[in-house]
Amino acid sequence: MIMKKVIAALQMTNDAVINFLKKYWLWLSLATIFALAIVARIPLYSKTTGDYNSFLVNWYNDCYTNSKEFLAKGDVDYTPTYLYSFVVMTWFKIKPFTNSFLYTLKTISVVFDFGTAFLIFYMVKFIFKKNDVLTLISTTLALFLPQILLNSAFWGQCDSIYTFFIVLSLFFIFIKKEMLSAISFGISFALKLQSVFFLPVLVLLWLNKKYKFWYLLLIPLTYIVLMIPAMICGRSFISCLTVYFTQAEEYTYLSMAAPNIYSFMYKTLTTNDSVASHLVPAATVFGLVLILVVCVIIFATQKDYSFENIIKISFFITLFAPYVLPKMHDRYFYIAEVLAILYIVINPKKWYISLLAVGGTFQGYNLYLFNTYYLGNRDFNMIIGATLIMAALILLGYDLFKKKNEPQLEVAQEN
Repeated sequence: MIMKKVIAALQMTNDAVINFLKKYWLWLSLATIFALAIVARIPLYSKTTGDYNSFLVNWYNDCYTNSKEFLAKGDVDYTPTYLYSFVVMTWFKIKPFTNSFLYTLKTISVVFDFGTAFLIFYMVKFIFKKNDVLTLISTTLALFLPQILLNSAFWGQCDSIYTFFIVLSLFFIFIKKEMLSAISFGISFALKLQSVFFLPVLVLLWLNKKYKFWYLLLIPLTYIVLMIPAMICGRSFISCLTVYFTQAEEYTYLSMAAPNIYSFMYKTLTTNDSVASHLVPAATVFGLVLILVVCVIIFATQKDYSFENIIKISFFITLFAPYVLPKMHDRYFYIAEVLAILYIVINPKKWYISLLAVGGTFQGYNLYLFNTYYLGNRDFNMIIGATLIMAALILLGYDLFKKKNEPQLEVAQEN
């Protein structure tokens, strides 16, 4: 009798556990994945790269010595908006050239990794109303995509920060809060010039009456507001406005390990200063013209600005822009790498397009971080990456434009 009661109790417990897991499996899985994402990043924290040793830690040392003078002089390769985080670290007496600084620097970027993952989760689950499987897959990719995992915790870069505000800008578009979308993009633009790859999307929304013009004016206004602390410290207004022009002149190579169209050229053309000094200006105009033409074609052909099509357009433009512009670094596809996740969500049957894109962009990481050369040839890495991205752009372009004439044909038949 006692044994039967024990068995019955165990069976009830078993059923209760199974029912609990069936009911809450998504939330339990997400909690586990978020926890494992933290665990996965911990061993990456101790790694330092050339960017950290040559620039970041030395900048922080200057900031630690005199933060006001550091913000005022304006000879650092980042905008003041990002450098404010250095000033905050000095308030907590975090010393330069220590693990405390290294770990804090990386943690700031990692926090935005998780912020972006949460935004993607929320959009997929509650705005796009996709099934739980896609929600789980997209959130997992947002935390474990190699570029995302390596960029912050391993490399110590800040691409996750400005990209978070790009995704936040998209989020506000989807919930019809366009003013907040513009402010979010303005913050992103004040953090990193590469955020400008997303600007054509907002302009296209405005041209299609989905975005008010004065919202676009909030972008430079937000930028200026975020420059105020640096100007209070003594940096000139002109210096704050022209910081990106100064950055643009810093490098003269056609490609900085970015797998784009210039990867198909001979190595001497991508590294030789005398050749690059002639080719870079022309290549810049060439790239800008191509981006303009693509945007005009999208404006002329795309009338659908649903969630799904906005993601397609955003993914295409942010992948195309660094592909055709010179002087691109290996990390400049970061926005597109994040949007590749959302593209899988809205078009899961064409997951291979996102795979081609991120597989191609990863070759820059492969080269810089790990010195991995296919067949012992540095250029071969870039050619493989550029080829994969080209394939992704062709397939993505076909997906974006293939139905563009159908509505017009139907109207013509009715008439």
